[in-house]
Amino acid sequence: MAADATDEVEAIITRLKTLVGGRVWESALPDDEDPPRLASGAVAPYIVVDFGAPVRSTRDRNIASGELGQPHILPLNVACVAGDIATARAVAKAVFNLLVDWAPSSSSDPIVAQGGYGSNRPSTERSPTRFVKGLFFETTVNNTVHPA
Repeated sequence: MAADATDEVEAIITRLKTLVGGRVWESALPDDEDPPRLASGAVAPYIVVDFGAPVRSTRDRNIASGELGQPHILPLNVACVAGDIATARAVAKAVFNLLVDWAPSSSSDPIVAQGGYGSNRPSTERSPTRFVKGLFFETTVNNTVHPA
């Protein structure tokens, strides 16, 4: 694995796709797609995951390695979207339980929770009301030394 966290990003997306019927997008729902809907017309649950750039970690640094050989922190934001708040909360709970304490690679730390948020998006001509429960996580990637 590498300081750029590409492998960990792919592993996290793959793991998230085991939820909500695989309706998971990175960064945003594509402009040419309407939010998925249930037969009732309500928004079907979906997930949007956004990854920050890896940030230099100050722990477990190796004096013999350059920056690309050092651990980096990978932040991520997971937005759990649904047509009602109870479903958005249930998806957020499933995401939390799926990611926390799971390491996305052999050279990363288990993912830890870092907070979250809640909001709603009012209905528009293209989309009914959407409820969002967001979760912040991070993991340290590119670890070369793991404690026993």
